[in-house]
Amino acid sequence: MVSPEQKEIFDALEQQRGHQKQVDRILKVVLPICAFLLCVICANLNVWSTILTFAVMWVSFYATAIKRWPLWHWAIVIFVYCLIDNILSYGAFNSSGFSRQFGTMFIFLGIFGVGRRYFDRWMMKKTI
Repeated sequence: MVSPEQKEIFDALEQQRGHQKQVDRILKVVLPICAFLLCVICANLNVWSTILTFAVMWVSFYATAIKRWPLWHWAIVIFVYCLIDNILSYGAFNSSGFSRQFGTMFIFLGIFGVGRRYFDRWMMKKTI
């Protein structure tokens, strides 16, 4: 037998789940667009760098914002990718290129990874 308090809690959880699905749908459109715009800014001025930067950013944004996997795992993946891309693009380590690319990718990864909680909270407050 379900008590009225439990029914309220289940209704609130169902409402929260609905809001999270709505945020997921929004982010599934916004994340690739942001990844594309950012890869144009922070890629190392060659085609393969642009394509792979877009792929890495899209996957890392999706993993942290929608799947909610640990943020620090993807920060390490981005660090290693930027290091490899920098060395392959310039032939040697270029610190200004690395800091531009990694800094931009890391900041936006943090915005989407940490900001997801705030998006969910905002959606809950919006309807109440």
